[in-house]
Amino acid sequence: MKDAQLNTLCQRHQAVLINSASNSITVAVVDAPSHALLDALHFATQKQIDIVCWTRQQMENHRHKPDQAPSANAAKGGETAAQLLNQILRSAMAKRASDIHLEPGASRYRIRLRIDGVLHILQDIAKETGLALTARLKVLGNLDIAEHRLPQDGQFTVDLSGDSISFRIATLPCKEGEKVVLRLLHQVEQTLDLDTLGMYGAQLTAFRQALQQPQGLVLVTGPTGSGKTVTLYSALQTPEYAGYQPL
Repeated sequence: MKDAQLNTLCQRHQAVLINSASNSITVAVVDAPSHALLDALHFATQKQIDIVCWTRQQMENHRHKPDQAPSANAAKGGETAAQLLNQILRSAMAKRASDIHLEPGASRYRIRLRIDGVLHILQDIAKETGLALTARLKVLGNLDIAEHRLPQDGQFTVDLSGDSISFRIATLPCKEGEKVVLRLLHQVEQTLDLDTLGMYGAQLTAFRQALQQPQGLVLVTGPTGSGKTVTLYSALQTPEYAGYQPL
């Protein structure tokens, strides 16, 4: 479909075509795109749809200049959301964060990282940037981008510096918009062997003895990312547990 036809299609749905590339198009909307717009664009282009959230004033300013092409700044805004997300994800990885919180306020969004169970402020961003970032995350997580009243959750994987990193996404409606929380899903790359977990000799002996008991409870506790899941999965691989059926 030619750009002129795409422009007409977007105008029918109160949207603005910002950029059309070989494998993606960028469209500006107020608040969030409608299902009808997204379905029409996917059907017409078979491309990735990137959404930029404009304020009503930005949309009005554009409508009063119908002969003027969307500015480079507008296109840059769409790129900025994707670039900002990559920066946030890289920062979270570098700081060993377990969760990323995107929290809307009256005029700005606050981004916080949960590190060792404590939330730390990473940065504040403009309201428009926060809306664009939320839309970007919902697209990645295959969530309903037009739904703002109900909680949603999903999962996505991105490539960061050559590594595939998975995240779980959850959204929650609130007074100022939608809160978004990303949970980093750590990939277990180590051998599941109790001898490699770093336990002292007496601890390892006691743990193995506990696994041999016909009944009882083994309680594994610790902060996020401390190795609870790896410990439990390692226990399931031991000869002591071979005769049991895990539920």
